[in-house]
Amino acid sequence: MSVDLKNAVLGRNQYAGLELLSREQRFYYRYQMYNDNYRELVLRRMLQIYPKAYDVLLTAQIDLTNNIFKKIVNRISRVYAFGCDRMIEDTNTQDIYKSLNVDSFMIEADKKLNAFNDLLIHIAWDYKNNKPALIFRYPHSTKVEIDQFGNVEEVEYLVHKDKDEEKWAYWTNEEHYYKVYDKKNKVKIEYVEGNENGVNPYGVLPFVFMNNQFRDSGCFFDEFGGEDMINITLDNSIYSTFKNYLIKWQSFKQIVVTGSNVGAISGQMLDPSQALTASGQDIDIKLLDLQSNLQQLNDVLKDSVNQVALNYDISPQSFMMTQQVQSGFALQMQNIALDERTKLRQKDFIEYENELNKLILLVCKVNSINLKENDFTITINEPTYPKSEEEQLTIWSKEIDLAVKSPVEILMEANGIDEVEATNKLNNNIAKRNELYNKVQTQALNDATTLQALANANQGA
Repeated sequence: MSVDLKNAVLGRNQYAGLELLSREQRFYYRYQMYNDNYRELVLRRMLQIYPKAYDVLLTAQIDLTNNIFKKIVNRISRVYAFGCDRMIEDTNTQDIYKSLNVDSFMIEADKKLNAFNDLLIHIAWDYKNNKPALIFRYPHSTKVEIDQFGNVEEVEYLVHKDKDEEKWAYWTNEEHYYKVYDKKNKVKIEYVEGNENGVNPYGVLPFVFMNNQFRDSGCFFDEFGGEDMINITLDNSIYSTFKNYLIKWQSFKQIVVTGSNVGAISGQMLDPSQALTASGQDIDIKLLDLQSNLQQLNDVLKDSVNQVALNYDISPQSFMMTQQVQSGFALQMQNIALDERTKLRQKDFIEYENELNKLILLVCKVNSINLKENDFTITINEPTYPKSEEEQLTIWSKEIDLAVKSPVEILMEANGIDEVEATNKLNNNIAKRNELYNKVQTQALNDATTLQALANANQGA
């Protein structure tokens, strides 16, 4: 089935709700929102709520300054926030990883998995540069078929689209070719140059399949997860637009003239030195003072945002911008639930990293670049929080007093050194400290040292 995104955009007062769109269309708009391009999505929702939005020029003032969806996604994407160590001995593999910029790529994969629920990393081959390439395949342009056990059997992703046709790449464990759909949805098969038999050269699907949560529905894609983030972003944009619109109307008063046979209003309405008059009988001129509870509207928006943040284990105190400096312990208490979520995702990403490494080696091998196998391990650091120097010194002092740790162990952990180096460092520090104490004690100025110095001077004379 082809994806015609243009047909999803209806007439001015006939915008369909998002619930009526296909999965591909909805995730296309989610992809656009992730990239801060979501004015059309806000417009859809606004015209559902207020069909006269065009007439009063609300559509010309849409507020897109607060992308809550992206803010929450960035806040919960913490898999690599505390660092990771990839251990690779083979220098050729190291060079491949460096050229692929795997660090930045996987950090972005964490964010995009939170944003889109499901993601494929395609390990492709860059024939121009003779090296592997990593490509994200998104839900709005990818189809995945699974069997009854949840194993992926087929993958299709959009390669090219124009007004006449769509070209999709098709993969199974045995096959690889292109499907070209015309306007009538008829399919034509095209083969990759040099592979006219349509054989998958790798024997496996060259993708890392990433799901944000456990699935038991028989479907690969989660179509509805994260809709609360989308909805609060749209609502916030629309209500902020209304708020800005109301502020403008409250900056002046509306003139109301009543009476019989009311004629034209005379006088300069913007010049307070001239009186306003109107011709007619029983004329009454009043001013309509427009008032709206903007503070209440602002509070409702904040409460709604905080509620959605809590859905993702984000503390409202840490999510909202504040000037108050918080200790590491306070932050840790606020983020306990979020930390547990992060630790679970870190376990998933260790599996993704190992699968990625296997596929990189395989793709390189098929393309005549042999790399050392079983040469990859990764450790992802769990969440930690900063402590002030005073707090850290107090903790170390108590650990030593209670015999929980020795000074040597503390030096090893704090400086990342082995036991021998830590012991030498400790002995050297103690020696220097004692030397300093001795110097201070012998050179102290008091009655005894002064008399002794005078006696020594007299004897010398």
